[in-house]
Amino acid sequence: MPRLSRPQIEKRIRQVLHARVGLLLGQTTFEQLLPLQEQVALELARGAPLWHASEPQDGAQELAQAMVDAFGLDPLFYSASSLDFLVSEGLTSASLALADAVRGHERDSFQQWQQEVVPQLESIAQFVVSVFDGRWRLDGQGKSLTQAGR
Repeated sequence: MPRLSRPQIEKRIRQVLHARVGLLLGQTTFEQLLPLQEQVALELARGAPLWHASEPQDGAQELAQAMVDAFGLDPLFYSASSLDFLVSEGLTSASLALADAVRGHERDSFQQWQQEVVPQLESIAQFVVSVFDGRWRLDGQGKSLTQAGR
């Protein structure tokens, strides 16, 4: 698969994160979310590594390391995992940050939601996109997912 463009990466990540927020708000089910996340993880595992290095194998290793570092994943546990599984786990880690942002705001007015929750969700989305398109290694080194929603 050729390298995904940055807009393609962002679009697919936002689809998964939007579905995750829907799950958190009771608007969708896990059974609806899971196939989408699996498909996006596979697409990202195949098309995002070239943003990290010019050779696919090197890029896959760099992407895997960026995800371990940025999402706080256990490097020993995931060391033998396939890249698409690791990507799926990274997206799941992002859902925990989304849950923290949404928790307690489920019944807020539209205006409160827009002012308090949407900026946090946007920050998390931008962080996740930056990990996959290589910008995190350049711009956000040291910033973790838990810091992204603040």
